[in-house]
Amino acid sequence: MSATDGQSTPANYTSRSPPHNAKFFSSQMTIQTQSETTEIRRHDLDALRGFAMLLGIVLHCAMSFLPGIIFIWGVQDIEASEGYGILLGSIHGWRMQLFFLISGFFTAMLWRKRGSRALFVHRFQRIFLPLCLSMVTIIPLLLFVSGYVRMNPINSLQTNPVVLKNSETTETAADSNEPTRIDIWKAVMTDDSDSVKKYIREGGNVNLFDPENGSTLLHAACFFGKPRSAQALLDGGADLLAIDDDGNRPDEALLADWETTNFIANLVGLPLDQNELSEGREQIAKSISEQTGKEIKTAGTSSDAEKVIVGIIAGLFFVPFFHHLWFLWFLCWFVLLFLLFIETAKVMRLPAIPEAWLHHKLRYLFLIPLTAIPQFFMAREPNGFGPDTSIGLIPLPTVFLYYLIFFSFGALMFPKTQRSNQANYQFLFLLAAGAIIFVWSSAVLKNPVSNSERIIFAIAQSTYSWLMTFGMIGLFTRFFSAQRTWVRYLSDSSYWLYIAHLPLVLLLQYYFAPWQFSSPIKFSMIIMITTAVLLISYQIGVRNTWIGLLLNGRRYPGKSKIKPEPLPDTA
Repeated sequence: MSATDGQSTPANYTSRSPPHNAKFFSSQMTIQTQSETTEIRRHDLDALRGFAMLLGIVLHCAMSFLPGIIFIWGVQDIEASEGYGILLGSIHGWRMQLFFLISGFFTAMLWRKRGSRALFVHRFQRIFLPLCLSMVTIIPLLLFVSGYVRMNPINSLQTNPVVLKNSETTETAADSNEPTRIDIWKAVMTDDSDSVKKYIREGGNVNLFDPENGSTLLHAACFFGKPRSAQALLDGGADLLAIDDDGNRPDEALLADWETTNFIANLVGLPLDQNELSEGREQIAKSISEQTGKEIKTAGTSSDAEKVIVGIIAGLFFVPFFHHLWFLWFLCWFVLLFLLFIETAKVMRLPAIPEAWLHHKLRYLFLIPLTAIPQFFMAREPNGFGPDTSIGLIPLPTVFLYYLIFFSFGALMFPKTQRSNQANYQFLFLLAAGAIIFVWSSAVLKNPVSNSERIIFAIAQSTYSWLMTFGMIGLFTRFFSAQRTWVRYLSDSSYWLYIAHLPLVLLLQYYFAPWQFSSPIKFSMIIMITTAVLLISYQIGVRNTWIGLLLNGRRYPGKSKIKPEPLPDTA
């Protein structure tokens, strides 16, 4: 039985002898052999890796259709629907987990074939260099496009955004007495206390939250130093113990440094004055102190050393640096840890991992609890599902540990996940079970409050991740083990498509946002146009150039047929 649950594992490829000093996990890395020198490319897992990359484009194309996304994303479609949140959660719950598992698998394969030095050089060229080049090309272009769409709104939702908690659509502020139609977020951030009080009088939710980061209205008032809005919310019974995604209470938002605050303010198009911010936070701190009887500090009352430390920490962890390319940064760290572990294991002569732990069905008994631990500390926002994302220079510990588990398991299961030509449809059971877990947890465990509920929710999310991961491996092993030219082409192009897609997606969403079409039509058009344009750019300017060599490990000159390669050059 293999790592794809129930699939036999006949010998399909062999490896060269490991490096002379590679004794660690010797029995773990032993591969069944047919010959001494050949190692056939894993077309199934390579196609699955490419599929996971392309799904990332689908996720980003759906972002503008989420209600209340404008403060985070910058574009809000007039046909927004909460149904896209379900789509995002169902994919986000397993996509990157699967990607990192496959990356760990190929990392172990490359180490087994070529050794530690070659692995380091290969990953440096295929991961680190593309990341560095993207940071001075794609990311600046993304920031330019993002700034453009924020500074040039073309529909009412971009000029008067409103975040709704329980609504199928996002509506503009209007002359209406309905609290859901009051632009409460704008009122709070501009310190329009009269509108805030009116919102509360008419039954508006004083603890309304941002679905993207879990911040409440009071968090926003504290963060941006809006004392009149904060006082109105406090008088209305706003929860001082509400926790956002970063685990902070509203009063802790008062400690944010000026640089971070101003950066976020610029992202949402809110002008700030440093002195007014400091004075406003001091007033809010005084109001909270009077209500709670506790001393409340602000960034202004903190010592210079404290402000510097808080600012540096916040900047390193939370200021967007890598954006959608954070996964490449994670892979760089994971490869270094893999090499460090290899050397440590050789010195300490660690024994092999028992085979049954890796490919037997009972592996779920330790994999699910292991990933449920970091998952417990993530997805804290209402309606959240799956792991958090870490796009700062220093990875968030819980996110890093979570994905490291998948990468490590992929590396360990390398010799056990071999192709099967046997018709086996057990993956259908895994995918169906995963779908049931997702529907059940999303409906029954939605917005867990108590620790016991959160524990159950974390276990359910981890279960979904592993079921879908192994189910997708089984699916692609069954149907994509043989080489198909078009699948190989898409797989090779997926790396470029994902790296380059986001500026184009954001620009298309910006122009499609005010169109009076149904959201599925616009959503599909954005996906198709993005894919077509980037595939053309890949064929013309990437595939047979030094960029293609950097990303895919080879060029494809002329119209020569694709031939199997001796090693899967994949991230």
